[in-house]
Amino acid sequence: MSQRLTSRCLPTALVCLMGTLLFQAPVGAAQRDHSASERFPSAAAKHVEVDVGSLDVRLRTADLTQIEADVRLHIGGTGEEKAERWIENHTPSFTDSEDHLHITVEPAKTGFLGFGSLSASARLFLLTPGDIVPDITTTSGSILVHGDFPNARPLHLRSSTGDVDLTGAARSLDFRSSAGDARIEVIRPLESITARTASGDVSLTGGAQRARVDTASGRIWLENLSGDVEVSTSTAKITLSWDRLEPDAMVRVRSSSGRVQLIVPDGVRPRGSLTTTTGSVRSEFPGEVTEGGTTLRLAGDGPVFDVETASGEIQLTVGEAWD
Repeated sequence: MSQRLTSRCLPTALVCLMGTLLFQAPVGAAQRDHSASERFPSAAAKHVEVDVGSLDVRLRTADLTQIEADVRLHIGGTGEEKAERWIENHTPSFTDSEDHLHITVEPAKTGFLGFGSLSASARLFLLTPGDIVPDITTTSGSILVHGDFPNARPLHLRSSTGDVDLTGAARSLDFRSSAGDARIEVIRPLESITARTASGDVSLTGGAQRARVDTASGRIWLENLSGDVEVSTSTAKITLSWDRLEPDAMVRVRSSSGRVQLIVPDGVRPRGSLTTTTGSVRSEFPGEVTEGGTTLRLAGDGPVFDVETASGEIQLTVGEAWD
């Protein structure tokens, strides 16, 4: 006895059919892996410039006399032609000279891989002597750096949406990002750090003699500072702490609604002003409240604090940071 598909059953049947078509792996789904190794001569202060799009970059220093580069690519769950094209368009090219090594990937041309794409990973591993000068740029790829780079002034790290992690040291650091976070841990204070990001967080431990950080909504956390600071953010929290702060230092902070905490060493006598429109000011240092209670003018003769926030809390203390 034959059965007819009623109008009530038709939507359900269509949904099931569409789901099967959308999530079924494509016919002839392929997996492709590509590995390649390159070796290049090194020299003191040789620039290693990396611009590799969506590839993750892993850089580590070692007791070597050459630069070692390893590429590892994987794509699975898409069509064979698309997999081959993806590998081709994610394979870096290398251009080497006596004082520069350029590692680049052309802008991706693969487009949409299609339903059924299960996995994709692309990484560049670099093992180098410590006397090189790295300059690393990605789009969505993350950047992970371990090592001491005494010739880097500055060490350039840039990513649009990828996170950046640095553990080690350099003369100075320049970080740029749209949405990626920066986590920086140095074994000796930087001469300077400059960081600009739209929504990414910036975290520094280990110190800097000078710091300038601008972010729209990212959190700013800088520890072990020893000099001038200029930071600004819109809605996120700012925490700054110093190991040393000389009387001629300048601290400038701008925030819209984020909390601002400033932690200085014992013995510092800050001067300047702490101003908020609708927020609150708490200070462990003497001063005079002026302008209708919105500004605290500090009475010390030490470093200058110029701090303004619209609705956030300002706290100036000696002691430990907030959790």
